[in-house]
Amino acid sequence: MTTSAFHAVSIVADDGVRLAATRVGRRAAAATLVYVHPLLRERRFWAPVTTGVHEHLCGAVTQLTYDQRGHGDSQAPPSGEVTTVTRLAEDLDTVLAHASGSVVLVAHSTGAHLVHAYATTHREKARALAGLVFLNASVDPPVLARYLRRWPQRLIRLRRYRGLGAVTAAGEAVLGYRLVHPDGHRRALGSAERRVRVDVLAAHAGFGFFTGVATGLRHIPSAVLVGEQDPLVPPQRAVRLADALWADYDIVPGAGHDLPRTHPAHATDTITTTLDLALRTHLEQTTTSAHTPDTDPSGAVR
Repeated sequence: MTTSAFHAVSIVADDGVRLAATRVGRRAAAATLVYVHPLLRERRFWAPVTTGVHEHLCGAVTQLTYDQRGHGDSQAPPSGEVTTVTRLAEDLDTVLAHASGSVVLVAHSTGAHLVHAYATTHREKARALAGLVFLNASVDPPVLARYLRRWPQRLIRLRRYRGLGAVTAAGEAVLGYRLVHPDGHRRALGSAERRVRVDVLAAHAGFGFFTGVATGLRHIPSAVLVGEQDPLVPPQRAVRLADALWADYDIVPGAGHDLPRTHPAHATDTITTTLDLALRTHLEQTTTSAHTPDTDPSGAVR
């Protein structure tokens, strides 16, 4: 794919924080794929998939990837503000305002929690989505080591005390090191501002995708794809999400948690299949609506 297919986009959230985004393909199209990166990643995580989709569909659809606040090239929130999943869902709503045509959301891992939060705070808009694709995601909170569940909450509490700023900064630095070098091995994570890193870890630790919200999304064509060897989201946990959404479900042999990067062809196939189903469903609904005569309250045809 030529570099001319990539276009830098700057999106300003409702509180003034600038979100860095990349548009792949056309400015406007019949459909837009919007990608939600997982905890502590960034929009470049999606490059193998967006490239595959663009080439597979010959650039016929628009794709939008963006860095969540405090991640990658996006601005961090103002000092003193705690970044919550609900706040990230509001940012997602702002990004979706830049989409055209039928919109399909693609989320990886904890990105599913943002979709859940969005469906909770913007119920009608979520119900109007054309399709949903979840990769390496489940209804449950992510499996985190004990220190990743406890440290973030404690560090957020320490921020309230002015005299402990140095202690808080040191704790955030140590936490960041443990994330990048678990058990002495470097982990490939996207850059995230230290304060935001702590906030999102605390937020995601107790967040899930609850059945009550999933029920309201069951009319949307959906798919769940998981890696056979995913240590964070084993197949049996992902299938619970598929059951809750009544979504199509598939397991990729030999794939782990970074399925979009290690097996982009499988992810591309699932996304394009879901997009095709979403567009056909939308066309059928539009055709049915066009051939259904309007009636007044008495039942008479207008």
